[in-house]
Amino acid sequence: MPEKRKPLQSDGLAAEDCKGSDSAECLPGRIERYGKARAHALQTLAHVDQQLNALDYFSRSRLDSVASRLRQCGSYLVFAHYYTVDTVRLTHATFCKAHLLCPLCAIRRGAKQVRAYLQRLDVILKDNPHLVPYLVTLTVSNGPDLRERFNHLHASMRLYCSRMRDADKKGRGYCELNKIRGAVWSYEVTNKGNGWHPHLHMVALVDPANPLQFDPKRPKASKLSKEWASITGDSFIVDCRPIVGDPADGFVEVFKYALKFSELKPADNLHAWEVLSGRRLVSSFGLFRGVDVPDDLTDAALEDLPFVRLFYRYTPSGYSLEGFAEAEPPAA
Repeated sequence: MPEKRKPLQSDGLAAEDCKGSDSAECLPGRIERYGKARAHALQTLAHVDQQLNALDYFSRSRLDSVASRLRQCGSYLVFAHYYTVDTVRLTHATFCKAHLLCPLCAIRRGAKQVRAYLQRLDVILKDNPHLVPYLVTLTVSNGPDLRERFNHLHASMRLYCSRMRDADKKGRGYCELNKIRGAVWSYEVTNKGNGWHPHLHMVALVDPANPLQFDPKRPKASKLSKEWASITGDSFIVDCRPIVGDPADGFVEVFKYALKFSELKPADNLHAWEVLSGRRLVSSFGLFRGVDVPDDLTDAALEDLPFVRLFYRYTPSGYSLEGFAEAEPPAA
């Protein structure tokens, strides 16, 4: 019987980045996806509003600020349909950028990250066509204290990377990470009623002639598992598999981390934001270091093309088309 594995795709983020997702045909799907994300954000906002009165002044001030931004986020969306090339761009919107609380911002941010790293991957593989992308997952044991568990995972990963760098400098003590030419990873947390479960997902570029030593049939006996257990002291649970097919699948798995926060119960989602906002949840080394991800969550306009502007406003039943207007490109 083949081994069962969790699907790589996260529907919202994968759909946002699929080929043709910027065509007019895909716009209804985008609108529906954004509407569901906005509705979920408002549920979180309702919980936030309930908590405000019970907080001290400092905590209330910080939370009130993000609540104000969340209240306005996605209240309207303006698209430009460049009909001569059948391309639709989201050119204007209000975003809170609290992506750990807001799934709409998480979708937009994650899609931008996926695109940026896919572009870098194309450049890397032109010079290194032999490299193969792998999806690597590292975990630590569950626990009741999110801050303690996350700090444990973060410190363990830093120690693993430190061992890798020391081996490169000294020429001895090589570990499995030394086989990786470039990697990008994100930290993710879940809580399914059995404590906080922090883990990380990584896309790693590896030479298949010198693969990572991991056997899914005997994970505890694999070198990758043993090294990770020696670092964490409490976890040998790792996973490692080549990304077969579209490399975007692996990047979707890495950059859906913020969307996973919206799957938490509102109280857990708020607690995770309080603990982890401001922490660096994405990191990289080697050939993936220095990738520039645009901070702007809207799309760049297409120059010198006529378009129809579509204005959507959020209502209790979802986004509704309020109006449209045809526009010509500015005169040269």
